[in-house]
Amino acid sequence: MKKNKIFLLNENNSIVIDGDKENNTQFGIFKPDKLKGKKPGSKVKTHNGNEFYIIEPKTPDLIKKIIRLPQIITLKDIGSIAMYLGVKNDSKIFDAGTGSGVVACSLANLSKDIKVYSYEIRKEFIKVAKKNAELFNLENIKFNNFDVKKGIKEKNFDCGVLDLPDPWEVLLVIEKNFKIGARIVTYSPSIIQVEKTLRSLPKNMKVERLIQNNEINWKTEIERDILRPESNGILHTAFLLFIRKVAH
Repeated sequence: MKKNKIFLLNENNSIVIDGDKENNTQFGIFKPDKLKGKKPGSKVKTHNGNEFYIIEPKTPDLIKKIIRLPQIITLKDIGSIAMYLGVKNDSKIFDAGTGSGVVACSLANLSKDIKVYSYEIRKEFIKVAKKNAELFNLENIKFNNFDVKKGIKEKNFDCGVLDLPDPWEVLLVIEKNFKIGARIVTYSPSIIQVEKTLRSLPKNMKVERLIQNNEINWKTEIERDILRPESNGILHTAFLLFIRKVAH
């Protein structure tokens, strides 16, 4: 993580601190001299004795610490996006509708050799996404403050994500920038958006799948003999429409 950020974890909490200065947290004070030279797996304490372990953070850890704009794509959907798009270690990925940068960061974090080109028309969102990319310590994302409906310069994308209110309009403009065989997913909260996309689908693209992910967490309080579904969960967030370019 850049700027000597250190990720700390204990049984109930996780925090990110700056290893180069004194950090006054709700759990106590972390002094820089107690952090110097510590590696993942090392135990550190606050001035009042609260213990944490230094860990190497992964995507689910980092997403908990990002700056969040009103809506982010959840891990349950990002997992499907990464797998069904066929993202691999040298993929060139198009991302439209950067938002907080969660999708761009999650996909770029799979491999340093992945290249993500992320587009967003709102400058304030780009600023947030760049800060989140710093948290992930990523240098393989190029953020662009630009309207993709005007066309883009980059070509030969392996896959793409459209988190936009009108993906059907964008597909007609950017399909030529993708390789044959490339997959694109549209993230649409409303089924009407999906219908409009399907009715306007370019002739050289075919539908592979349309899915909706619902996630139900379970209570696992074994010591109290509780093992059952939670009363709430992450149900409908959006429809994921996966399409594939099959010809020029």
